[in-house]
Formats: sequence, C-alpha cells, structure tokens
Amino acid sequence: MSLSGPYSELEYLILAMVSEGINSGYAMRKQMTRMRGARWSAESGSVYRVLRRLLADGLVVEARKVGVPNRERTEYDLTPSGSALLDSWLLFPPDRQEFAFMVDPLRTRMYFLGRLKAADQIRIVKNWALENKVFLDELHRELSANEGEHPMRDLARLNLLYLVQARQDWLKKVLSALKTGAGNEVARAATSE
Repeated sequence: MSLSGPYSELEYLILAMVSEGINSGYAMRKQMTRMRGARWSAESGSVYRVLRRLLADGLVVEARKVGVPNRERTEYDLTPSGSALLDSWLLFPPDRQEFAFMVDPLRTRMYFLGRLKAADQIRIVKNWALENKVFLDELHRELSANEGEHPMRDLARLNLLYLVQARQDWLKKVLSALKTGAGNEVARAATSE
C-alpha cells in the first residue's frame, strides 16, 4: 500500500462519513444531497471513484455486503491509516489558498450580469435577494430545531448562516447600486471599506 495523496476535500468528506457509520456509497450520496451549503458531486461515479481510490490506498476496507443478492451494497470501514489521515486533516489548518475558495454562484453570475438590460438586472437581483432570504429563514429554523444535538455541526451551520446573511447584505447593496445607476461607485466604495 502506498498513499497516492494529496487528497481532495471530497475524499476527506467520504473518509469522515465512513468514520461516522455512513459507510456505503448509496448512503453517502443521500447524505451529500442533504448537506446544506455543500457543492460536492453526489453522483455515483464521483463517490465510487473516490471509494476505489481510498480502498487502493488502504484508507478504507470493504467490511461487508448488505442487502439482497444481486442488489447488495458494499459497506466500508476505516483502516488505522485512514483514521490517522482523517485526524491529521482535522488537526492541521487548511492551506491559505483554501480560505479563499468560497464558491458562490451569485458572485459568478454577477461578473457577467452587465450583459443584460438595467431593468433585467434589477429584477434578477431582487429575485436573488428574495430566494436568499427564504434560504436564510430556513437556516434559522433548522439551527433552532437542531440546536444542541451536535455542537460542532451547529457551529458549521452557523458559519453557513453568517455567509448567507453576508450575501443578503451584499445583495441589498447591489440592488441599491443598480437602482441608482451607481454600480461602479458602490463597488469602489465597498472595496475601500
């Protein structure tokens, strides 16, 4: 066994799920689609490719087959090497570049929103703000409903809540700038704050 690293965040996510008993590819895909704020691919090809790599690297082992014949699912367990790698990922801080990796599809679209007419820009940003507000309200309810069950997960959800709130504040500034036709001035003022 030779570790082929470096490993991606998706690979560490899958190791962490195995460590918590979410140990079949099917269960992992279901969990990934339920995770708020996640951008991981929950397609079976992605999950099973990662599991094959982790298996080849000796970080997980096939533990058992479950289900009915011809429809069995393979479940995995962490090896001591997988557990040590997962712990080291948790113990050491991310690279500085990872702190800058904050995917936001609205920010990406904002780069190109100028292609549209001003009235369309305002309408679109209003819709974004409305949808973001609905999401923000949902996060508040979820955090309240699940508070205390998993303190570390509560803190992770709180991070998402703060990011969504910051996005809502940003969308208000964008909308104001679009309504006054002062988009460039607002952008310059925001970067100097």
